[in-house]
Amino acid sequence: MSADLFDAINQNTRATGQWGKGKAPKLPEYPRPKAKKTEKPGKSPKPRTVAEIYKHFQRR
Repeated sequence: MSADLFDAINQNTRATGQWGKGKAPKLPEYPRPKAKKTEKPGKSPKPRTVAEIYKHFQRR
């Protein structure tokens, strides 16, 4: 969410600034984390039922 806010502020600054014609600065983007590939191809997890999920959260 902070990356989206950062980008929105940058775009607003760039759009409303007093730059010369065609000389708006290029502002850096917020660094976003990369998604990790942990799932093995061909092996999909078994879907859980609502009852299994409920039992999982009721454990103490």
